[in-house]
Amino acid sequence: MWLAVIVFLLGANALPVFGEEEMTIEQFINDATPYLHHSCESAWDASGQDAEEYVAIINRFVPVIFINHDFDIQRLADAPEAYREQLKVLFYDEIGERCAADSQKLLAGVVENSLVHAFDVMKGRSN
Repeated sequence: MWLAVIVFLLGANALPVFGEEEMTIEQFINDATPYLHHSCESAWDASGQDAEEYVAIINRFVPVIFINHDFDIQRLADAPEAYREQLKVLFYDEIGERCAADSQKLLAGVVENSLVHAFDVMKGRSN
């Protein structure tokens, strides 16, 4: 049941927008660190089973993943809205599918693999 709520809410949320507030790499990492040990299910429990807080936990990982993979944040910011919307839907849908398949997977790994997958799919669509 918890996953159905999450999958629905994930699709309604945007990828975090970088640049709203200047943060250092260390601050991004510190923001994500308290949640690194959580599985999909334990993060849901840690969120108090609050879907918005669960998405906030997921979104704490995104900047760190951008840094780790050297993704071009400006290129994403400059992309058309339709592209960003497709990427967002792919990303959050992939998280939902991976967590549904195994709720004990480490959430940080699920988020990372889902974001990389979404970028790979979108790269194939733009070629």
